[in-house]
Amino acid sequence: MSKDIRILLVDDHEIVRHGLRRMLELEEDMNVVGDCGDADEAFCQAEMLSPDIVLMDIKMPERDGVEATRLLKEKQPACEIIMLTMYDEYLAQAIEAGAVGYLLKDVRRDELLRAIRAVYHGRLAPNKGITKFAHSIKDSEEPYLSERELEILRLIANGATTKEIGAQLFLSEATVKRDVQRIFDKLGARNRSEAVAEACKRKIVHMR
Repeated sequence: MSKDIRILLVDDHEIVRHGLRRMLELEEDMNVVGDCGDADEAFCQAEMLSPDIVLMDIKMPERDGVEATRLLKEKQPACEIIMLTMYDEYLAQAIEAGAVGYLLKDVRRDELLRAIRAVYHGRLAPNKGITKFAHSIKDSEEPYLSERELEILRLIANGATTKEIGAQLFLSEATVKRDVQRIFDKLGARNRSEAVAEACKRKIVHMR
């Protein structure tokens, strides 16, 4: 099996990066393409290496992981970010910055691997904290959607196909599909019709 999932490790503790690399590279479908200890180096490596997944620490020198996530998503929108941290109080900020997973460093090995594979295939990482956060989004009056997700949702409401959305927003079809699935997860929808109906109900989008 080819090592399909390209992973970048961002953590200011070298021993953590080393342990994660050894563990992840035992998996037939995972390849750690790089590791670094700060946000600025993460930006450089992400640009050079085009990882599918970034495992991002929060407490780092100079720039924390939440800010790094926000900036990295602006620079490399196709890159998906899972926070891996010792702190549980930054969940909302991390998700709003663009992370699709939030795991504590005491997570079991199988849970981490499952989260990486889920995100790679366009789903939210299976984690109790992020699931609770997703439910709070669904139950609120205005679920949090990023600017790109809002634009994709508007295009879906106007009948655009995945290919058309990608062409208009300069995204690959794979990236569009992942974003669409994330929109479904946030709105509690199973398909495009349900997503549009829920968005209209909550006045997130308006039909023309």
